[in-house]
Amino acid sequence: MGRAARLRDLVRSTPVRLALGLVALFSTVSLITLGLAYWQIRARIEAGIEANLDQHVAGFRVAASPEAMATLVIAEARAADPEARIFAFIAADGRSFGNARAEVRGADLFLRGIEDGRRLSPAGYVHRVLPAAGGLLVVAESRAPVADLRETMAGLLLFSLLPTLLMSLGAGTLIALASARRVRRIEATLGRLTQGDLRARVGPARRRDDDLARIGAGLDRMAGAQEASVAALRQVSADIAHDLKTPVQRIAVLLADLRDRLPEGGPEAAIAGRAEAEAERAVAVFNALLQIAQIEGGGPKARLSRVDLGALARDLFETYAPVAEDTGHLLVLDGPTAGGAVTVTGERDLLGQLIANLIENALRHCPAGTRITLGLARDGAEIALWVADNGPGIPASERGNVLRRLYRLERSRTTPGNGLGLALVVAIAELHGAALSLDDNHPGLRVTLRFAAPPAPPAPPAPPDPAEPQPAPVA
Repeated sequence: MGRAARLRDLVRSTPVRLALGLVALFSTVSLITLGLAYWQIRARIEAGIEANLDQHVAGFRVAASPEAMATLVIAEARAADPEARIFAFIAADGRSFGNARAEVRGADLFLRGIEDGRRLSPAGYVHRVLPAAGGLLVVAESRAPVADLRETMAGLLLFSLLPTLLMSLGAGTLIALASARRVRRIEATLGRLTQGDLRARVGPARRRDDDLARIGAGLDRMAGAQEASVAALRQVSADIAHDLKTPVQRIAVLLADLRDRLPEGGPEAAIAGRAEAEAERAVAVFNALLQIAQIEGGGPKARLSRVDLGALARDLFETYAPVAEDTGHLLVLDGPTAGGAVTVTGERDLLGQLIANLIENALRHCPAGTRITLGLARDGAEIALWVADNGPGIPASERGNVLRRLYRLERSRTTPGNGLGLALVVAIAELHGAALSLDDNHPGLRVTLRFAAPPAPPAPPAPPDPAEPQPAPVA
């Protein structure tokens, strides 16, 4: 899985989405609260500016003549900083008095500084322009407090809220990642249990008092109880098969002796022969059950070695090709040539039985004229072995059931067999760590096993160079 896919799965995980959702909620609430506070404080500042303007304008209403108005404006302008507050009077003859040059063009007011070294406010002004004493009175208040508020709120957002959000996001993400890892471990354990690995466990958690720890502990208890139940059931099945195998074998021997003592061609001999065949079939069932139990117990693992699966497949093909021809089937080999070795780590006899069971299963359940393919190929780090046919196949809903012990499809009831061939294949595949799949061959069935390719053996040491001097032997 690529890094982008892992990141996408991580973001989609419930703990991470919960953490991101909480951080987003906190961010939204904080931004809304900060925005409301900004607009409320700004409204109060602007209302204060408007009140100051009205108060200053009221102070100039006492001047009745242009000369008195100009004198009053000049007096106020000397004490006021034009960067904070402007007082100006435009007389009827166009002259301007005050701490700034004022010019009215229609509904627009233009302000310019005078040559006294003092500058105007870069934040702009809230102004009043009204007729007075035959001219126009201009009173303006700087918008610097509003700009300062905006800078303060931006600094608060940048140096206080943003780090808090980043820290919350980081802490929430770390907590969510830890929870996501635990959830993935629980999911992986459930997946292994679903696939039949009853030894899978979540394992102990660092914290034992949270929900995930309790869920993991409960899952481990359930898996342990299920493993014990299955082990007991397998042991009972093996014990029953072992205890009944010898008596049934003796019955088969006695029936064979009885058949030999009866006159040939008589009905009694025929009945004895059928009874002997059924007894031998029961013995085969017990043998298969015992072999499955032995394989699942791990006994053959001590005999694992390198096996040339290509040579084994060719041997079995040569063995079964005449059998397939006799039954009207066509068996073909799709794999490496005689010179191509495809090795796996396994037990040769069990791998041979696996391939033989798959071929016999196809011969048994496919009608005459069916093409059966035994295939082998290397696919990267895996080795694929398959047996495919163009027969009736198995419905998708039944492919999981046919791998169970003693399970047979309804249309297979009239064919010989005991329902243990594919169960034995499953046991051998699990012993070798091979992945087994049943797929549609369009038409027919394709049974595929994928083995992990063993690591290459170390190269033998290079022979010594005869040209180099060799050390003298020590006496």
